[in-house]
Amino acid sequence: MRTYVANLVLRLGTFMASSDRPLQAFVSSTFIDLKDHRAHVINSLRNAGLSVDPMENWTADSDEPKQFSQDRLNGCDLCVVLVAFRRGFVPDGETRSITQMEYDRAVKQGIDILPFVLAEDAAWPRKFDELDKDPEARIWREQLRKRHGVESFSLDPRSIDMTGALGRWLAKKRPGRPESEKPVRLDWPDGKSPYRGLEWFTPEYAPLFLGRNREVDELVGKMSESGGRVLLVIGASGSGKSSVVAAGVWKAVLKDGRLPGSSRWKWQRIQPSDGDTPWDAVARGLKGAFELVTRPKVTEAGMLRDLLSRQLSQGEELILFVDQFEELFTSGFQEADIQRFLELLIGTARDTTNRLRVVATIRSEFLGKLEVYDSTLNLLNSPYRYHLGPVSPRMLQDMIEKPAEATGYTFESGLVERILQDTGQEPGNLALVEYALKQLFERRASRTFTVEAYETIGGVVGAIATKANEVLSGLDEDVRGAFDRVFAELVHLDRERPPTRRRTVVSTFSSNPAAVQLIEALAGSECRVLVTNGTGQEGVVEVAHEKLFTSWSTLTSWIEKSGEALREIDHAEEEARRWQKDGDNSQELWLGSRARNVFTAIERFGKTPSAELERFLRPQQVLIEKLSVDGLAHVERLLIGQKLAEFGDTRPGVGVKNGMPDIVWIDIPGGPITLDDVDHVFQVQPFKIAKYPVTNAQFEAFLSAGDGYRNTKWWRNIAQCDAVDQPEWSDANAPRETVSWFEAVAFCRWLGAKMGTSVRLPTEWEWQQAATSGDPMRQYPWGGRWDDSCCNGVESRLHRTTAVGMYPLASTRQGVLDMAGNVWEWCQNGYENPEQPEALQINKKGARRVLRGGSWYIKPVNLRASNRNWNFADTRFNDIGFRLVQDLP
Repeated sequence: MRTYVANLVLRLGTFMASSDRPLQAFVSSTFIDLKDHRAHVINSLRNAGLSVDPMENWTADSDEPKQFSQDRLNGCDLCVVLVAFRRGFVPDGETRSITQMEYDRAVKQGIDILPFVLAEDAAWPRKFDELDKDPEARIWREQLRKRHGVESFSLDPRSIDMTGALGRWLAKKRPGRPESEKPVRLDWPDGKSPYRGLEWFTPEYAPLFLGRNREVDELVGKMSESGGRVLLVIGASGSGKSSVVAAGVWKAVLKDGRLPGSSRWKWQRIQPSDGDTPWDAVARGLKGAFELVTRPKVTEAGMLRDLLSRQLSQGEELILFVDQFEELFTSGFQEADIQRFLELLIGTARDTTNRLRVVATIRSEFLGKLEVYDSTLNLLNSPYRYHLGPVSPRMLQDMIEKPAEATGYTFESGLVERILQDTGQEPGNLALVEYALKQLFERRASRTFTVEAYETIGGVVGAIATKANEVLSGLDEDVRGAFDRVFAELVHLDRERPPTRRRTVVSTFSSNPAAVQLIEALAGSECRVLVTNGTGQEGVVEVAHEKLFTSWSTLTSWIEKSGEALREIDHAEEEARRWQKDGDNSQELWLGSRARNVFTAIERFGKTPSAELERFLRPQQVLIEKLSVDGLAHVERLLIGQKLAEFGDTRPGVGVKNGMPDIVWIDIPGGPITLDDVDHVFQVQPFKIAKYPVTNAQFEAFLSAGDGYRNTKWWRNIAQCDAVDQPEWSDANAPRETVSWFEAVAFCRWLGAKMGTSVRLPTEWEWQQAATSGDPMRQYPWGGRWDDSCCNGVESRLHRTTAVGMYPLASTRQGVLDMAGNVWEWCQNGYENPEQPEALQINKKGARRVLRGGSWYIKPVNLRASNRNWNFADTRFNDIGFRLVQDLP
């Protein structure tokens, strides 16, 4: 992660030395061994707004650089001294090194010194260690410690923390301020905090928004230009974007009238997540701005122009402040809606006749999202984008002290310096400071903020966690248990970016009293880590500040433990919309196991999946409907069957219910049947036949039942198998193959006993009656001529079975499926002399038993309904399965 040093960003603004110039700093050190450390310090000083003129391009080997370096100290306010394990170059005739002479010159001129000394135990390169051979080096280091008190650093240049050092230096440099710099005393209600804590500054608090005048001036300056009707304010989370605009710019433009006629203008703040679409959010905002009875329709540029024309009086303009612009990309909006919204909103604002201005804030890591749209790419390439950096120590000191002074409060001696020192190096710590200040206000001693209170709350970093955990611990267990439910709705987690806030309507939690109570507690006056706005159906709740994601350990830990599941839900939502948009491509579906994990997470967090997500994670009905598309490719049918198996095939007759095979029985009428090469007419009585061949899932129920496959009574008069062979293809909804005739008979006996009825294998004349729908003229189950799209035979080129029922358009008249191709099906009777009674006998003989229907490798001529085949009763091949019949009473 990129390290930001000390919040030392931007210039020090109006803070000057005795003359009207920026503060100047000089960095003194040896060069070769401290090259990287010097670069780090110089960069930090410049980012803080100090002027630094380093001499990185000369070598200390003569009197010229010696004098040159000392002369460069003239006019400096600060000298930063870095000392490792050597003094550096000592010119001829001198006893002090150039670094030491620079230090001496700084002391003589009264320049402030900030020394940093390498820690004694640092893992330093031996070639740069001269402590043993140059005793003066140790003396030099010790003198600095005694005279100034030093800070240590290590091998890592980033270990030099300029934050606390510069903060303390600034605090000492300006212990008092001229009366002209002190804020005017405000008439502020007693008992009302002058600090906002985690909340952004509103117009109500604008008089106390102090310390960021330069940034506000620059923003207003951009707005005064003809191209500044659309302004984008960019910054890291916690840099104060919302407050700079909502308080600073608002006050300058509307309150102070710093743009021509702007004191008469209107102002409206919105967030994209205020509505179901971006335009809905705009409509809600305009309803409030113009005090309309109903929400206006503004989905087209013309509608927006007309509304502005009707509602704005002569000389009025509307500034639409779109806060947290990144919500366009974190709220699940349709891509087309986002693109259209950006085009129309920006286009309307740039046309001066519409009298609309747009100021938007966005987190810097989302800029890439704006680059894909022409409207915002042009804005990014214009001068009307403003990068807001973290506050500098000088600005932060004003933001701490001035609100207190303006409202009549004081800080105990040393407390401001302590806060500045503790602020840390990360951008966004402004939010932590504001929260700590609000806690100090609540624990004040009369009108004084005390060191004792500061230590009690845990300082800048600990204040949030201390208060939030204190509130949580006081809640009932069931209320604390709603943490998952609440924060799953309030935190958006992206795989490539840090967490962001998500606004949610309070009514989302109305059915969960514990969640409502948790929100009320965490948004209460004692805590405020959540913020609620509005009432009734308009009420929303959100996390008060994104800094909570890293500073409140309870929430940080929750994100670490829950983040992956939440990201997966959001990712699934995106994929679901894309899947539906792209035509429900079966190949784009997730694994069934992954989908089940998402549903588990949805249930855990109490979320309600969108309709798109529901059909993406439970695509069975969509897939089943696709099977009825004429001309669907064989490979697509195979894939659909596999996906149905993954997600759980919901079709009746395919799986198991309550541990028992779920068979759909089809009534077949009786009638005469003749068999090929058999001189006999078989009179078929009405019967029931299974819609599909027995599937793997159904046969597995027989294998796993305690009274199933191993029970000897199902094997009477037939050869009991010692062990089952595994099927070649194990999808639960695929036909069970690699099964012998003996095993098929045993299965029928077991299921019949369970059902209390007769279940058996069909005779081949019954099978043929079902396959032809009782019409001897039908060559194939679907009727008519051969059609290679109607079954899984050799011409499908799949070279394997599919799930049962993948060719619904090829069903018989009665609705029986898979009677051609996929697997051969055992029949009860023997192959020779089928008209003889002994052909139906069930016995141990491995005689040839009839197979019907053809299989996945059979040619069309052998897939006819009349085609006869056979194999031995103990045969197990990967193209042989079976189907069931039932006698009618």
